[in-house]
Amino acid sequence: MNHQPPTDDLGSRNHWRRVLWVVLVVLIVLMARRMAGAADAWQTADSLLTGGKAKEAAAAYEKLVRQKPNDARAYMGRGRARWRLNELDGAIADFTQVLTLTPKDSTAYNNRALAYDNKGQRDLALADYSKAIELNPKNALFHFNRALTWSAVKEPDKALVDYTTAIELDPKNGLFYTNRADLLLLRGEYEKAVEDCDKALALNDKSAAAYFNRATAYDQMGEKERALADYDKAVELDPKVAKFHNNRGFFLMNRGDNEAAIESFTKALELIPTGSIYLNNRGQAWLNLGQQEKAMADFDKALQINPQHAKVYRNRAGAWLAAGEFQKAVADATKCLELLPTESRAFQIRGEAREALGDSAGAKEDLERATILGPQPPVGVAAWVPVEIKKREEQAMKALLADASPENRHTMAVVRHDHAFAILDQPQREPDQAALEEAVGYARSASALEPGNASHLFLTGLLYQELAEFDERALVMAEKMFTQAVDVDAEYAAAWLELGLLMAAQDRGMEAISALENALENDPVGSAAHAMGPLCAEYAANDEGYRGVDFFEAQYAANPEVSALGVGRAIMLNYLGDREAALSQARDILLIEEAGTSEHDYAAKLVAEWEGAKP
Repeated sequence: MNHQPPTDDLGSRNHWRRVLWVVLVVLIVLMARRMAGAADAWQTADSLLTGGKAKEAAAAYEKLVRQKPNDARAYMGRGRARWRLNELDGAIADFTQVLTLTPKDSTAYNNRALAYDNKGQRDLALADYSKAIELNPKNALFHFNRALTWSAVKEPDKALVDYTTAIELDPKNGLFYTNRADLLLLRGEYEKAVEDCDKALALNDKSAAAYFNRATAYDQMGEKERALADYDKAVELDPKVAKFHNNRGFFLMNRGDNEAAIESFTKALELIPTGSIYLNNRGQAWLNLGQQEKAMADFDKALQINPQHAKVYRNRAGAWLAAGEFQKAVADATKCLELLPTESRAFQIRGEAREALGDSAGAKEDLERATILGPQPPVGVAAWVPVEIKKREEQAMKALLADASPENRHTMAVVRHDHAFAILDQPQREPDQAALEEAVGYARSASALEPGNASHLFLTGLLYQELAEFDERALVMAEKMFTQAVDVDAEYAAAWLELGLLMAAQDRGMEAISALENALENDPVGSAAHAMGPLCAEYAANDEGYRGVDFFEAQYAANPEVSALGVGRAIMLNYLGDREAALSQARDILLIEEAGTSEHDYAAKLVAEWEGAKP
């Protein structure tokens, strides 16, 4: 049987293979083109974003989100673009979606934190920064960003830890040093701030911000020429930052160079013509020069720009006061206080204007209020105190304004006292005249709040004593404060002691004797070491030797543990010529006191002196 050949011969089969191969090649090409197109789309979107075209980038990423709804990269890119466009809610939603798709993406947490921060939702921002750091603790930028937020919420200690960690992780980033210096300035650690600025400038000698921060530090350290040189360098390197010109002007104005200050304020205004603070500052400089009309023009323009700028009303009120326009001064000071009830200088101005208008009761009330609110030196000029004191002060002031109860007055008085003492007891440098005057203001505020508290009056007296180094007239006020302290509390030994020493220095012998005796009677343990020597000298200088013997004998009998009183008795006995009795008293002290104590050593010195010489 013959068979017919099959119809699908070899030629036909090869034909269809060639067709399939061509189709496969076409599909591969199409897929490659599609992949290349997709790659081009990502690249285009990324390039738009890095090129600063956030709006176009957002649109490009929007297409990618629709095409790739499960690709976290698209949401991340759109979120970054939205953040740059200040579309914060949209940015937060996108970063949240990234975290839904990739829960351990530390960058998404950091980016969402930035958006929360910009919205003012700092608790949420801090939580996200902390999560980012938990996931990636070696990322210096995350620590840096969190430090900025800690500073914003007034947690300087925590901010300092994060800045320091960021620097440890990336010691070549000058911005980290510059920002840590900014924080150190607020903490009053000016030398350390200078060190950080030096490091920042070693990494980048064109950093205007580092020069600016170092200028501020030098200013607070009293190195005025260095401060001015750095302010000059900051504005030279970045002349388009209005803040640099403004702060340079403020520095010059505080130095008394009002003409140069006006030039700086004017440059700031050329950059930001609507800067009411710059107009306010220039107005004050004009006023300092006696240019009333120009000052008023600046104050008026500032208020046209910002009718809610309380301190412009205060400064204009001061200008009206200087011009003898007392009703206008009262009106502007009142407007300032409506906007800013804690502005003590407005109360001071209104009080003086009311006094000039014959309103003595109103003037008294305003001036007392000004004293209670305390001094308000300009930012950057105020003496440094620990941040904790400032926090307590803010809280106490808020409570006092809401309810002036005795309890709230007491709380405010305590923090004012602490503020004044912190200025006096600044560990890094001696306070200058301006700082002491500021401290006096805080101490007087404490006294006004609690007039029956002798410790506030005593501290005020101490501050006036320190101020006398710069102005001898302050001694009169020091004596007044110490006198008021003992009037309030007749047993306040420390005030009696300072009164006695002050009077002794002024050759007011009998007054000094009385005050020093009061100090020893009320606190023999605390006063003896300081009062005994001067009191013996005053007894001798005023021929009151018998009074001295009687006083020290009575006090030593009542307080046998205070050997200094026995030393005083020995000195007075020797002064009266009874050398044997004096030696006997001194030798008794040698037996009582251990070698090395001041009383033992002083008694030994007296014994050696008296035994080696004739009476």
